Amino acid sequence: MGNLYHNKCLFKMNILILFCLIFSPVHGLNLTPIVNLTSGPIQGKVTEYASIDVYQFLGIPYAKSPVGKLRLQLPVKPDPWTEVKSVTDFGPACLQPMNPVLNIPYTGKTSEDCLYLNIYVTESTFNNSSERLRPVLFWIHGGAFTFGYGNEGNTEGIPMVPLHDVVLVTMNYRLNAFGFIYFGANEPRIPPNIGFQDQLFALKWVHENIHMFGGDPNSVTIFGESAGSVSISAHLLSPPSKGLFKRAILESGTVYIDHDLDALITGSWELYNKTSCSKSEDVLECMQNLKAKEILNGLGDKLVAFSFTAGGDILPYEPSKILAEGLYDNSVDLLLGVEKNEASMFMNAIDPMAFNHFSPMPISYREATNFLERIFDSKSIDYFRELYFGPETNNSDYLRTQLERAYSDLLFVCPTFVFGHQYASNLGTNGGKVYAYYHTQRPKAYLPFFNEWMGTFHSSDIPYVFGLPLINPDYSQKDISLSREMMKIWTHFAENGEPPMVGETKWKPFQEKMSAMILNIDDWGKTETGRVEFCLKQWDYLYPHVSKKFQLFRYQSPIL
Repeated sequence: MGNLYHNKCLFKMNILILFCLIFSPVHGLNLTPIVNLTSGPIQGKVTEYASIDVYQFLGIPYAKSPVGKLRLQLPVKPDPWTEVKSVTDFGPACLQPMNPVLNIPYTGKTSEDCLYLNIYVTESTFNNSSERLRPVLFWIHGGAFTFGYGNEGNTEGIPMVPLHDVVLVTMNYRLNAFGFIYFGANEPRIPPNIGFQDQLFALKWVHENIHMFGGDPNSVTIFGESAGSVSISAHLLSPPSKGLFKRAILESGTVYIDHDLDALITGSWELYNKTSCSKSEDVLECMQNLKAKEILNGLGDKLVAFSFTAGGDILPYEPSKILAEGLYDNSVDLLLGVEKNEASMFMNAIDPMAFNHFSPMPISYREATNFLERIFDSKSIDYFRELYFGPETNNSDYLRTQLERAYSDLLFVCPTFVFGHQYASNLGTNGGKVYAYYHTQRPKAYLPFFNEWMGTFHSSDIPYVFGLPLINPDYSQKDISLSREMMKIWTHFAENGEPPMVGETKWKPFQEKMSAMILNIDDWGKTETGRVEFCLKQWDYLYPHVSKKFQLFRYQSPIL
């Protein structure tokens, strides 16, 4: 009888344990201590790298869900909560179309309810937050202001965080029409640059809360790539962003990329007229009541359908005016740079045969001239043809290389180096310092199917910065070495305001030498001056002669 009673008790206990395992939302996870934010308590999960415990707090709401009456409006604080919120999984990415560059959709969850951020910190830093605070790196993702997310496996905090004991923050912000539509004076209730406002709001959240995780709110470095880098350059010039970060790292892009207010307003009205709102007189109310899918379907096929504009509190004036007149906080240290072959990834949008990602067709001199005429106006085409091509030739590989260089110079390389030069010119002796890099090593396992002609293409720095070669066996030993060095450079700059020695070479700031440090294990310690000097010499003629017909970029289906 006693054994029967004992067995019944064991059976009931096992059923209770099984019930708890099945219905527990975090079964099998090691959980972090609870953090009591001003909005409510949260609890993350524990992971490990190199025998170091890393706390991950994923999907923390930094703003209220921007739906209904909050669609196309500035972000507001989330409603407070009292129960412990589990933050062990990413929040949804913001609504976005298919990635036109790779012709693939985002496979994760997307939603308008997407204003979430993620925090990565070592256990020791978290537990010692009352005694010491560590530098914070705040990542803004790229994606042409059209797609992307802060939830990428490429940009998780391992191994950067445990190896260098920094606090990493990644975040989502509203994209495409949801984040950058703007109707101008005819609908003043919809502000410009909503996506930038989301980033600013998240930065303020970090400034107020990151000390609870062991991060130093007075030592925040904002860094980002592509549209994220453009965003950072905007915050450098933005009065409301002043004081929210100490340093900035710009990877491939600045506000000197084309931003046409008239084109933005025209594109916004074109989208509006594609929807069932076209007959409505109340633009804001109708747009707020539309199904999100109807807005997404109206985006069209341009890579950059909606972008930032000057005007409003984020960028009160044109960037060139702000820089020329020194109307910005000059205390911020900058590290900025580019990839050697920035534009190669996008050039199949110009011609999917001549610039095919996998097997490009030959290009004639006449065809190459036609491709050049797409970006430069008729008054300047002879000058730029001579500048980039030199004597007439039908060497197809050479012409493709030079066209890629021309597009790269216009879209990424020169806007980045010229921004750094102009920013440095107004710093004086008491301002921050500007350092430049030139990345030329192509990562072996990152989009490995791309043809060799594409070189070190746009975004090739991301795997190195976040340490992917250390956790993916498909990368080479050279990739592992460069990743270790680039993580060291990025985190050392975040902590000290200057990069470390590169081999035996001291990294000189732009104020002392107009050169960029080459990031390539085979050229370690060498610097690049030719590309920098080219941009500084040609910029004043190059930028004013961009063709008015040039659009960045309208994509066709790639030919595989």
